[in-house]
Amino acid sequence: MSNLIEKLRELRSRTEESAAAKANLPLDERGVERLMHLLCETRDDELSCEEVFSCLDEYVECLESHQEFGARKQLVEHHLNLCADCRDELDALIHALEDADAAERGAAAS
Repeated sequence: MSNLIEKLRELRSRTEESAAAKANLPLDERGVERLMHLLCETRDDELSCEEVFSCLDEYVECLESHQEFGARKQLVEHHLNLCADCRDELDALIHALEDADAAERGAAAS
């Protein structure tokens, strides 16, 4: 229970920080449902966005090479399932790697 309270305090402090940049809007029904879903899916061994971001390149390399990522794979994937910002970072990284690969193939073909 104390972990849940800590998570709620962290979420509240993040919300308060971003409130200065946004209008203060109440949660609608969909927002409340999303918050409840996130709370139910929260685990004691959660990775933070910073932790996930710091290992995304290694994670993508392991996915591409079909190598083992270790015990962190489940934690990273769990976080990615819940965090749209980190999924966006992952998508951007994958697209950048695809573009670099395409450019390299194009240069080799010339």
